[in-house]
Amino acid sequence: MKKTLLLSWLMALLTMQSAFSDPPIAPSGFRWVLVPEYSDEFNGNSLDKTKWNDSFDGWKGRSPAKFDPSTISVTGGNLVIRNKKLAQPDGDYTIGGGAVQSKGITAHYGYYECSFKASRINMSTTFWLSSQKQDEVRTADPNDTYSQELDIAESIGGAGNFSSDFRTKMKFNTHYRLRKDPWPTPETFYSRGNNQVEIRDGDLQGGDASLRTSESWEDFHTYACHWRSAQEAVFFVNDRFIGVVKFRTDIVPDPFKDPMRINLVTETYNWAKPYPTDAQLANNNINASYYNWVRAYKLVPINETVSNNYTPTIYEEEVSFEDFVATRTSSNSYVFDLSFKANTDKDLYILIKDANGNVVKETQYTALAGYGLSSYNVTLTNALQNGNYTVVAELRAGNTVIDTQIQNLTINDNGEVTESISFVNAPSEMQPSTSFDVEVAYTASVSRDVVVLLNSPDGTWLGNGKKTVQAGTGTTMVTVNLAQAPPVAEGYKLATAIRTVG
Repeated sequence: MKKTLLLSWLMALLTMQSAFSDPPIAPSGFRWVLVPEYSDEFNGNSLDKTKWNDSFDGWKGRSPAKFDPSTISVTGGNLVIRNKKLAQPDGDYTIGGGAVQSKGITAHYGYYECSFKASRINMSTTFWLSSQKQDEVRTADPNDTYSQELDIAESIGGAGNFSSDFRTKMKFNTHYRLRKDPWPTPETFYSRGNNQVEIRDGDLQGGDASLRTSESWEDFHTYACHWRSAQEAVFFVNDRFIGVVKFRTDIVPDPFKDPMRINLVTETYNWAKPYPTDAQLANNNINASYYNWVRAYKLVPINETVSNNYTPTIYEEEVSFEDFVATRTSSNSYVFDLSFKANTDKDLYILIKDANGNVVKETQYTALAGYGLSSYNVTLTNALQNGNYTVVAELRAGNTVIDTQIQNLTINDNGEVTESISFVNAPSEMQPSTSFDVEVAYTASVSRDVVVLLNSPDGTWLGNGKKTVQAGTGTTMVTVNLAQAPPVAEGYKLATAIRTVG
C-alpha cells in the first residue's frame, strides 16, 4: 500500500516489529532503491566494519556517558547498545553509552528509516544524520565554519523531569550550526522543526507524531525522513505521514545541501534527569537499545540498472494499479499506471482479457528491484470493440506468479462523453487534522484536474487538493492539506470540481 494521509478513524493498527516498511510512493517514472552503504538488517553476529564505526568521529560523548565500543553487539537480528556503568570512571565519565556511525559520509537526498526499541532508562536512543564541520563559503566570511544535523528520532524510554513525549512520540528536529570567524566564537544553532511542521507561509503547526500503539521502549517503531532537498524534509512515524519541515533559509539559502553520515547513538542529556542508577545500568531487562534495521533509499529512473549485491527481503512484493480509468473509448493502445515492490528483479505482465476470459493481449515488462511507479503501454493489433474486459497485472518470478491485481474495463464508444464529478462515500464527520483524503468518481473526455475544497461553516476557504486524471471514467483519492487542523464544529462543507489541467 502506498503512503497516504488517511483520516484517523480509518487508520489500521501497525505491526511494530515487521521486516516490511516502505518509502512514500515514487514519482512516476522512478523507483526507490536501497543504498547498501547506509543500510543494514543486522542479521549477522558482529558489527559490519565495512559500513560502520563503533565510535563517533571527533566526539567522546556527553558527560556523564562516554561512547564505549564494548556496549555494542549484533545478536538476535538486532544491533544492541547495552548501556552500563564504567568499570573505571574516566574523569567526569561514569557511564558507558554507544555510538555506531557510518563510515560513508556521502548520504544525500533520499529516504532514511530505522526500526528501533528504546531502553527504559534515562538515556537516549537516537537515529540522525550529520555533516562534518567545514568552511562556509555562502556567508560573507569564507573562514566561517558550518555543519548540518538532521535529527530523525530522539527517544528516551525512562521517566524523569522531562516530557513524556520522548517515549510516546517521535521527537525530531533540524539544525545547522554556524561559527563566525574569528575563532573561538561560539557556534550558533539555527533550528527549524522542534517537532513542528511548516504547512504554509511560514506557519508552524504541530504534526501528529504520536506512536499511538505503545511507548518507545515497549515495541519496535519505525522512524523515517524523506530528505527532499536543501530546503525541506518530510517526516514519518510507523509509515504514517507527520508533516513537512522547511529548513530556515534566513542565514543561508540552501541550508541542507551537503552530504552527511548516519548515526545510531545512546547518550545522556543534562536536562534529562535523574541519570540512570547503577542498579538500572546493571538491569539487562531495561538497559539496552535495540536497532532492528536501518535503511537508506535513493530515487533512480524506473529502468536504470543499479549494481547492488545487497538484496535483503524488505518488501512484501506486489503490484498495484494506480488511478485506474475504468471506462475508455475504442483504441489499439492503452496506458496503465502501475506501482510495484520487488526485492529482486521480476517480470511484470499486463494482460487484457475479453468477457469470456480469453487473452486478447499480453505484454511483458521488467520490474527492476525496488519500489517503482510508471506508465505502461499496451498496444494491440486491432482496436478493442465496445464491451466489457478485464485488465490483469501480474508480478512474476519466472513461471511463478507472486501477486495479481485485476481491474474491470469497459469500452464505450457511444458518442460524446458527458463529463461529471461526484464524491464516493464522502465523510460526514472526521477528526481534526491538517490533512485528509477524499475519494472522488469522475468521467473526463480528456486529461483533467480533479479538485476537492474544504470551506468553514461561515464559507471561508480553508484548503484544497488536486489530482490530474486521464480521460475516461474512474475514481481517485484526493489529498486536502490545511494550514492548521480546523476546530471542532458542525457545518464544514466539501466541494469538488473537474477542471482544465492547470
